[in-house]
Amino acid sequence: MADWCEQLLKLNFQKEKKDDGSISYTLIPGHRRDYYWTKITVKQVGSPTPDAWQVTCARSEIRIGLWKIHNTTEDISVVVHTSAQKMIEDINYQKRLKPSFLSKISN
Repeated sequence: MADWCEQLLKLNFQKEKKDDGSISYTLIPGHRRDYYWTKITVKQVGSPTPDAWQVTCARSEIRIGLWKIHNTTEDISVVVHTSAQKMIEDINYQKRLKPSFLSKISN
């Protein structure tokens, strides 16, 4: 199996290096009406070689308040994988999820 970070980059993830030196990979699949998850983040657990990977999927929606518009997280899923192959399979599955009809037409 090829290197896990190369596979994430092939899936259009963006590599981000934080101020503390940690590296995460982020994917914003597309518009919330076309894709269920609006953001998928992968973080390595263990250094220098990963023992596991934390995959966080989040769905954000827009809420209109009295004075301003808010971005709120409606759903979140956090899974820790110990196999790079299973992680890639899970990410591919999560990318294919579509929102329900009501989620598509709401705000």
